[in-house]
Amino acid sequence: MAQDNAQGDEWTHDAVVRRLAGEMFRGAMWAALATVVVCLVVWTVVAGATGLVSALIGGVIACLSSVGTLVLMRKTAALPVQFVMVAALGGFMGKLILLFCVLLLLRRFPELHVNALALTTVATIVVTTFMEVRASKRSRSQMVIPTPGNT
Repeated sequence: MAQDNAQGDEWTHDAVVRRLAGEMFRGAMWAALATVVVCLVVWTVVAGATGLVSALIGGVIACLSSVGTLVLMRKTAALPVQFVMVAALGGFMGKLILLFCVLLLLRRFPELHVNALALTTVATIVVTTFMEVRASKRSRSQMVIPTPGNT
């Protein structure tokens, strides 16, 4: 009986969303770090220390942005599905606006290499998003079928 209850709790909407966020994080973490390292090397060769610092700032911004999306997923996991989807869309739009504003503000610093900053940020976000989608598609817990009592 205890085993049946544990399995029933394992497939709640909250648990499924949390598990999916964990799988997406594991799927994207190493790819994001590898992308940042490649960008650091490339921009150090191309633009020297300025390129290195700018690429590092861009990589950190992109990684924090991606982690923010997964944190939002975990925080809204207990809410009804409609709210999770609204939070995901709002989080995505908020992330885009925040990234645009940060990059626009950092562009005003002449010490930074604008291309290194922007291209590292974009490359890391694209790779991270691709790996999150890939992890989501491969997840064993990607579908929740609500029952009439749990909607």
